Amino acid sequence: MSGDGTSRRDVMKALGAGTALTIVGGAGTAAVNDGSAGNRSVQTNQETAETGSVYTVRTLIGPPTNPERPADFFYQPTGLSVDVGDVVQFVFETPDHNVVHYHPAFGMRRRGPTGVSAFSSPLLGWRPDSIPGDQVEPPAEPGGEGGEMGEEGTGTATDTPAGTDTPAGTSTPAGTETPAGAGESAGEGPVPDSWLVVFETPGVYDLLCSPHETFGMAMRVVVGEETETAFETEDPAALPEPRVGPVGLARVTLTDPALQPEAIVEAGEVPWESLETNQSTGDGTATPTADGTTTPTDDTTDTPNGE
Repeated sequence: MSGDGTSRRDVMKALGAGTALTIVGGAGTAAVNDGSAGNRSVQTNQETAETGSVYTVRTLIGPPTNPERPADFFYQPTGLSVDVGDVVQFVFETPDHNVVHYHPAFGMRRRGPTGVSAFSSPLLGWRPDSIPGDQVEPPAEPGGEGGEMGEEGTGTATDTPAGTDTPAGTSTPAGTETPAGAGESAGEGPVPDSWLVVFETPGVYDLLCSPHETFGMAMRVVVGEETETAFETEDPAALPEPRVGPVGLARVTLTDPALQPEAIVEAGEVPWESLETNQSTGDGTATPTADGTTTPTDDTTDTPNGE
Protein backbone atom coordinates (compact mmCIF):
# COMPACT_ATOMS: atom_id res chain seq x y z
CA MET A 1 0.00 0.00 0.00
CA SER A 2 1.39 3.40 -0.91
CA GLY A 3 1.11 6.86 0.56
CA ASP A 4 1.51 8.53 -2.84
CA GLY A 5 5.18 9.25 -2.34
CA THR A 6 5.11 11.47 0.73
CA SER A 7 8.35 10.81 2.60
CA ARG A 8 9.23 11.17 6.26
CA ARG A 9 11.78 13.82 5.42
CA ASP A 10 9.12 15.80 3.51
CA VAL A 11 6.54 15.63 6.30
CA MET A 12 9.03 16.54 9.02
CA LYS A 13 10.17 19.53 6.96
CA ALA A 14 6.57 20.62 6.41
CA LEU A 15 5.47 20.22 10.02
CA GLY A 16 8.57 21.71 11.59
CA ALA A 17 10.92 20.72 14.38
CA GLY A 18 8.20 20.75 17.03
CA THR A 19 6.62 17.56 15.72
CA ALA A 20 7.57 14.32 17.45
CA LEU A 21 8.61 11.33 15.35
CA THR A 22 8.68 7.94 17.10
CA ILE A 23 10.22 4.97 15.31
CA VAL A 24 8.73 1.70 16.54
CA GLY A 25 11.47 -0.89 16.52
CA GLY A 26 14.31 0.95 18.24
CA ALA A 27 16.12 4.22 17.69
CA GLY A 28 18.06 6.96 19.43
CA THR A 29 16.24 9.74 21.27
CA ALA A 30 16.86 13.49 21.20
CA ALA A 31 14.98 16.48 22.60
CA VAL A 32 13.88 19.24 20.25
CA ASN A 33 12.61 22.63 21.36
CA ASP A 34 10.38 24.49 18.90
CA GLY A 35 10.43 27.66 20.96
CA SER A 36 6.73 27.66 21.75
CA ALA A 37 5.38 24.30 22.82
CA GLY A 38 8.25 23.15 25.02
CA ASN A 39 10.46 20.12 24.57
CA ARG A 40 9.27 17.24 22.42
CA SER A 41 10.71 13.75 22.32
CA VAL A 42 11.93 12.92 18.83
CA GLN A 43 13.10 9.42 18.02
CA THR A 44 14.95 9.07 14.75
CA ASN A 45 18.03 7.66 13.07
CA GLN A 46 19.88 8.49 9.88
CA GLU A 47 19.17 5.23 8.09
CA THR A 48 15.38 5.26 8.42
CA ALA A 49 14.29 8.90 8.78
CA GLU A 50 14.14 9.80 5.08
CA THR A 51 12.03 7.10 3.46
CA GLY A 52 8.51 5.72 3.84
CA SER A 53 5.02 6.95 3.04
CA VAL A 54 2.86 9.02 5.38
CA TYR A 55 -0.75 8.30 6.38
CA THR A 56 -3.02 10.57 8.42
CA VAL A 57 -5.20 9.49 11.35
CA ARG A 58 -7.44 12.15 12.91
CA THR A 59 -8.83 12.27 16.46
CA LEU A 60 -12.52 13.17 16.21
CA ILE A 61 -15.70 13.53 18.25
CA GLY A 62 -19.19 13.02 16.81
CA PRO A 63 -22.80 12.30 17.78
CA PRO A 64 -23.25 9.04 19.74
CA THR A 65 -24.03 5.85 17.84
CA ASN A 66 -24.28 3.86 21.08
CA PRO A 67 -26.45 4.75 24.11
CA GLU A 68 -23.60 3.68 26.41
CA ARG A 69 -21.53 6.75 25.50
CA PRO A 70 -22.28 10.49 25.51
CA ALA A 71 -20.57 10.97 22.13
CA ASP A 72 -18.48 9.03 19.65
CA PHE A 73 -14.77 9.50 20.36
CA PHE A 74 -12.76 7.88 17.58
CA TYR A 75 -9.72 7.69 15.37
CA GLN A 76 -10.42 8.25 11.69
CA PRO A 77 -9.71 5.87 10.07
CA THR A 78 -10.12 3.26 12.79
CA GLY A 79 -8.34 0.53 10.84
CA LEU A 80 -5.26 1.18 8.71
CA SER A 81 -2.94 -0.97 6.59
CA VAL A 82 0.59 0.33 5.97
CA ASP A 83 3.91 -1.01 4.74
CA VAL A 84 6.97 -1.57 6.90
CA GLY A 85 8.73 1.76 7.28
CA ASP A 86 5.65 3.90 6.72
CA VAL A 87 4.69 6.86 8.93
CA VAL A 88 1.33 7.40 10.60
CA GLN A 89 0.66 11.06 11.42
CA PHE A 90 -1.90 11.52 14.19
CA VAL A 91 -3.61 14.91 13.88
CA PHE A 92 -5.41 16.08 17.03
CA GLU A 93 -8.36 17.92 15.50
CA THR A 94 -10.20 17.66 18.82
CA PRO A 95 -8.35 18.04 22.14
CA ASP A 96 -7.64 15.79 25.12
CA HIS A 97 -6.53 12.66 23.24
CA ASN A 98 -3.43 10.52 23.08
CA VAL A 99 -2.16 7.39 21.33
CA VAL A 100 -1.07 4.46 23.51
CA HIS A 101 0.16 1.00 22.53
CA TYR A 102 -1.36 -1.91 24.48
CA HIS A 103 1.83 -3.08 26.18
CA PRO A 104 2.94 -4.71 29.47
CA ALA A 105 4.94 -1.57 30.32
CA PHE A 106 1.59 0.20 30.70
CA GLY A 107 -0.01 -2.59 32.74
CA MET A 108 -1.79 -4.20 29.76
CA ARG A 109 -1.46 -7.45 27.89
CA ARG A 110 0.55 -6.94 24.72
CA ARG A 111 -1.56 -6.32 21.63
CA GLY A 112 1.21 -6.03 19.11
CA PRO A 113 4.30 -7.89 17.88
CA THR A 114 6.73 -9.22 20.48
CA GLY A 115 10.05 -7.46 20.60
CA VAL A 116 8.51 -4.02 20.07
CA SER A 117 9.02 -1.54 22.87
CA ALA A 118 6.12 0.35 24.45
CA PHE A 119 5.26 3.67 22.88
CA SER A 120 2.74 6.42 23.54
CA SER A 121 2.13 10.04 22.69
CA PRO A 122 1.62 12.78 25.25
CA LEU A 123 -1.88 14.11 25.78
CA LEU A 124 -2.38 16.48 22.86
CA GLY A 125 -4.91 18.83 21.34
CA TRP A 126 -4.34 22.21 19.79
CA ARG A 127 -0.87 23.67 19.45
CA PRO A 128 -0.16 25.86 22.49
CA ASP A 129 1.22 28.65 20.31
CA SER A 130 -2.15 28.90 18.51
CA ILE A 131 -4.00 29.74 21.75
CA PRO A 132 -3.74 33.39 22.87
CA GLY A 133 -2.03 33.86 26.21
CA ASP A 134 -5.01 35.72 27.66
CA GLN A 135 -7.63 33.19 26.50
CA VAL A 136 -9.59 31.62 29.38
CA GLU A 137 -12.26 29.45 27.77
CA PRO A 138 -11.35 26.53 25.46
CA PRO A 139 -12.00 27.01 21.74
CA ALA A 140 -15.19 25.56 20.26
CA GLU A 141 -14.63 22.00 19.14
CA PRO A 142 -15.67 20.80 15.66
CA GLY A 143 -19.37 19.93 15.85
CA GLY A 144 -19.92 22.21 18.85
CA GLU A 145 -21.13 25.78 19.11
CA GLY A 146 -19.08 27.93 16.79
CA GLY A 147 -17.50 24.91 15.15
CA GLU A 148 -18.21 22.83 12.12
CA MET A 149 -18.50 19.08 11.67
CA GLY A 150 -18.75 17.26 8.39
CA GLU A 151 -21.02 14.33 7.67
CA GLU A 152 -20.53 11.22 9.82
CA GLY A 153 -18.49 13.31 12.28
CA THR A 154 -15.42 13.25 10.07
CA GLY A 155 -14.69 16.96 10.25
CA THR A 156 -14.20 19.38 7.42
CA ALA A 157 -11.34 19.55 4.97
CA THR A 158 -9.42 22.82 4.95
CA ASP A 159 -5.91 24.01 4.20
CA THR A 160 -2.43 22.86 5.17
CA PRO A 161 -1.30 24.15 8.62
CA ALA A 162 -0.20 27.77 8.59
CA GLY A 163 3.49 28.25 8.02
CA THR A 164 3.95 24.93 6.25
CA ASP A 165 4.13 23.98 2.62
CA THR A 166 3.14 20.78 0.88
CA PRO A 167 6.45 19.23 -0.27
CA ALA A 168 6.97 19.44 -4.02
CA GLY A 169 6.03 16.29 -5.85
CA THR A 170 4.07 14.84 -2.93
CA SER A 171 0.42 14.60 -1.98
CA THR A 172 -1.82 13.61 0.91
CA PRO A 173 -2.26 9.80 1.14
CA ALA A 174 -5.28 8.51 -0.72
CA GLY A 175 -8.45 8.51 1.37
CA THR A 176 -7.29 11.15 3.85
CA GLU A 177 -8.19 14.81 4.25
CA THR A 178 -6.32 17.86 5.38
CA PRO A 179 -7.07 18.48 9.08
CA ALA A 180 -10.07 20.69 9.81
CA GLY A 181 -8.99 24.09 11.07
CA ALA A 182 -5.38 23.42 10.18
CA GLY A 183 -5.22 26.45 7.90
CA GLU A 184 -5.76 28.89 10.73
CA SER A 185 -2.68 30.76 11.77
CA ALA A 186 -1.81 31.66 15.35
CA GLY A 187 -4.28 34.23 16.65
CA GLU A 188 -6.99 33.28 14.15
CA GLY A 189 -8.01 29.98 15.70
CA PRO A 190 -6.65 26.75 17.18
CA VAL A 191 -4.23 24.70 15.09
CA PRO A 192 -4.25 20.91 15.61
CA ASP A 193 -1.10 19.38 17.04
CA SER A 194 0.49 16.34 15.37
CA TRP A 195 2.39 13.25 16.51
CA LEU A 196 4.10 10.83 14.15
CA VAL A 197 5.06 7.18 14.53
CA VAL A 198 7.07 5.03 12.13
CA PHE A 199 6.28 1.30 12.08
CA GLU A 200 9.45 -0.72 11.40
CA THR A 201 8.25 -4.15 12.58
CA PRO A 202 5.52 -6.04 10.68
CA GLY A 203 2.44 -7.22 12.53
CA VAL A 204 -0.83 -6.06 14.08
CA TYR A 205 -0.86 -3.15 16.52
CA ASP A 206 -3.81 -2.13 18.71
CA LEU A 207 -3.82 1.44 20.02
CA LEU A 208 -6.02 3.33 22.49
CA CYS A 209 -6.84 6.82 23.70
CA SER A 210 -6.44 6.84 27.49
CA PRO A 211 -9.19 9.40 28.29
CA HIS A 212 -11.74 7.80 25.94
CA GLU A 213 -10.92 4.09 25.72
CA THR A 214 -13.98 3.21 27.79
CA PHE A 215 -16.13 4.95 25.14
CA GLY A 216 -14.59 2.81 22.39
CA MET A 217 -11.73 5.01 21.19
CA ALA A 218 -9.25 2.43 19.96
CA MET A 219 -7.86 1.48 16.58
CA ARG A 220 -5.82 -1.14 14.74
CA VAL A 221 -2.82 -0.74 12.44
CA VAL A 222 -1.66 -3.67 10.32
CA VAL A 223 1.95 -3.32 9.18
CA GLY A 224 2.87 -5.36 6.12
CA GLU A 225 1.06 -8.58 5.25
CA GLU A 226 1.35 -10.23 8.69
CA THR A 227 -2.21 -10.64 10.02
CA GLU A 228 -1.76 -13.46 12.55
CA THR A 229 -1.96 -12.37 16.18
CA ALA A 230 -1.30 -13.90 19.57
CA PHE A 231 -4.20 -11.90 21.03
CA GLU A 232 -7.97 -12.09 20.66
CA THR A 233 -9.51 -10.04 17.84
CA GLU A 234 -12.98 -11.58 17.37
CA ASP A 235 -14.84 -12.24 20.64
CA PRO A 236 -15.08 -9.47 23.27
CA ALA A 237 -16.09 -12.04 25.92
CA ALA A 238 -12.79 -13.87 25.31
CA LEU A 239 -10.65 -10.80 25.99
CA PRO A 240 -8.70 -10.54 29.27
CA GLU A 241 -10.43 -8.69 32.07
CA PRO A 242 -10.38 -4.91 31.78
CA ARG A 243 -7.16 -3.08 32.29
CA VAL A 244 -5.09 -6.16 31.51
CA GLY A 245 -7.35 -6.30 28.46
CA PRO A 246 -9.17 -3.45 26.71
CA VAL A 247 -11.59 -1.38 28.79
CA GLY A 248 -15.25 -0.59 28.16
CA LEU A 249 -16.45 -0.21 24.59
CA ALA A 250 -12.90 -0.56 23.26
CA ARG A 251 -13.57 -4.29 23.69
CA VAL A 252 -16.33 -3.94 21.10
CA THR A 253 -14.30 -1.75 18.75
CA LEU A 254 -11.28 -4.07 18.67
CA THR A 255 -13.38 -7.19 18.00
CA ASP A 256 -15.57 -5.65 15.29
CA PRO A 257 -15.65 -7.75 12.09
CA ALA A 258 -14.62 -4.71 10.05
CA LEU A 259 -11.38 -4.48 12.06
CA GLN A 260 -10.26 -8.06 11.56
CA PRO A 261 -6.64 -7.80 10.36
CA GLU A 262 -7.37 -9.50 7.04
CA ALA A 263 -10.29 -7.11 6.42
CA ILE A 264 -8.08 -4.10 7.11
CA VAL A 265 -5.40 -5.28 4.68
CA GLU A 266 -8.02 -5.92 2.01
CA ALA A 267 -9.69 -2.52 2.49
CA GLY A 268 -6.53 -0.49 3.04
CA GLU A 269 -8.33 1.62 5.62
CA VAL A 270 -11.55 1.23 7.60
CA PRO A 271 -13.46 4.38 8.62
CA TRP A 272 -15.23 4.58 11.97
CA GLU A 273 -18.67 4.61 10.37
CA SER A 274 -17.98 1.26 8.66
CA LEU A 275 -17.74 -0.66 11.94
CA GLU A 276 -20.69 -3.01 12.41
CA THR A 277 -21.21 -1.73 15.94
CA ASN A 278 -22.04 1.68 14.46
CA GLN A 279 -24.60 0.30 12.01
CA SER A 280 -27.23 -1.01 14.42
CA THR A 281 -28.88 1.95 16.13
CA GLY A 282 -32.15 3.72 15.47
CA ASP A 283 -33.82 0.82 13.68
CA GLY A 284 -34.93 -1.42 16.55
CA THR A 285 -31.95 -3.75 16.25
CA ALA A 286 -29.45 -4.61 18.97
CA THR A 287 -26.63 -2.42 20.23
CA PRO A 288 -23.36 -4.05 21.39
CA THR A 289 -22.28 -3.51 24.98
CA ALA A 290 -18.84 -3.60 26.59
CA ASP A 291 -19.21 -7.21 27.77
CA GLY A 292 -19.97 -8.50 24.29
CA THR A 293 -23.72 -8.80 24.80
CA THR A 294 -26.36 -6.69 23.05
CA THR A 295 -29.22 -4.52 24.21
CA PRO A 296 -32.33 -3.69 22.18
CA THR A 297 -32.39 -0.31 20.51
CA ASP A 298 -35.80 1.34 20.24
CA ASP A 299 -36.61 4.22 17.94
CA THR A 300 -38.37 6.02 20.80
CA THR A 301 -35.43 5.75 23.21
CA ASP A 302 -33.67 9.05 23.71
CA THR A 303 -29.95 9.17 23.07
CA PRO A 304 -27.72 10.64 25.79
CA ASN A 305 -27.72 14.06 24.12
CA GLY A 306 -31.50 14.12 24.04
CA GLU A 307 -31.76 13.88 20.27
